[in-house]
Amino acid sequence: MSARLKKDELSGNKGEWSEFYTFLKLLADGRIYAADKNLNKNGNIFYLILKIIRGEVEDLNYIRQDKIIIEKSNGDILAEIPISVIKEFADQFYRGIKNGKQAFELNFANKALKCLHTGSLSDERKQTSDIRIVIHDPITQYQPLLGFSIKSYIGSKPTLFNASKHSNLIYRITPEIDDNQRTLLNELTTYRDRLNWLVENKYKLTFEKLNSEVFRTNLELIDSKMPEIISHLVLSSYLVGTSKLTRLTELLNEANPCNFNIKLNPNFYIYKIKRLLVDAALGMKAGTLWTGTFSATGGYIAVKKDGELVCFHIYNWNDFQEYLLNHTKIDFPDSKPNRCDYGRVLSAIEVEESEGSFIKLNFQIRFT
Repeated sequence: MSARLKKDELSGNKGEWSEFYTFLKLLADGRIYAADKNLNKNGNIFYLILKIIRGEVEDLNYIRQDKIIIEKSNGDILAEIPISVIKEFADQFYRGIKNGKQAFELNFANKALKCLHTGSLSDERKQTSDIRIVIHDPITQYQPLLGFSIKSYIGSKPTLFNASKHSNLIYRITPEIDDNQRTLLNELTTYRDRLNWLVENKYKLTFEKLNSEVFRTNLELIDSKMPEIISHLVLSSYLVGTSKLTRLTELLNEANPCNFNIKLNPNFYIYKIKRLLVDAALGMKAGTLWTGTFSATGGYIAVKKDGELVCFHIYNWNDFQEYLLNHTKIDFPDSKPNRCDYGRVLSAIEVEESEGSFIKLNFQIRFT
């Protein structure tokens, strides 16, 4: 549910505030620049913002000319707002997000949202992408309606791929652990304590399967070897103690668990990891069946720490892939049972196997 204006405050998560800030900032600036592989603005490539479409009960068109015109789908004009007013709203929202506020003071929020004829921080009529924009494409000279995904770097680092119970990976422990030892191991404080004990006592962990059939199918749609590749990345991150995907991909290449012809072409793993990252950035989740169709047809908008917006569009796709690989890491979410429920040593029955001992590991991908 999107955040809405309440009796005493407008509350919402960081993503919702960032979506609304991006909406305001795009209207205020009237253009968005392309990013390079390091998220720096490319001053030579930009896209003009002609219109943003968002709505609740019905869609509204926010048309950018020498002022912002709010138009209903039947052509009726609801309001005309000076761009200076939109810029002031954007500046105030940026300061609020940067200062870590969870809710804005009512008078300001009420003024901003009422002025824009909305009661929601998010586009509630969107299907998948975070924001719908009509741009002027200087290369094709077209004016397409495109959906963009939004990630904000104001405050804490955003996640690229969110963890859940669906993203658990199951590893077999060899030799098998008896019931008494399993009980003692699970009494250790953290999953890292259990893993350390297993490593110190020469137990071997081998990938068995994914916890979720949906997630397995999603990964195999990207690449038939992707479950094996992911399992190696995650285990390496736990055992080697490194989290950056650039380094983990190097280790993956050295280990070559899929027996690719690395001598002939050393780019097998880096290509496949980039493909995974792009799909995660543009729609793939662990618990929802992935068809391979990007939810963000336009690309990806990044909200930088200083409030500047940059984007990756189809024309700088290579930069987008390099950026994702060079600025992400494997991160480990909450292991509590009510969240992702991983890290305990399990019996065969608990993972629907006939024999053996097992442990579930989980991960998420976060920006560095």
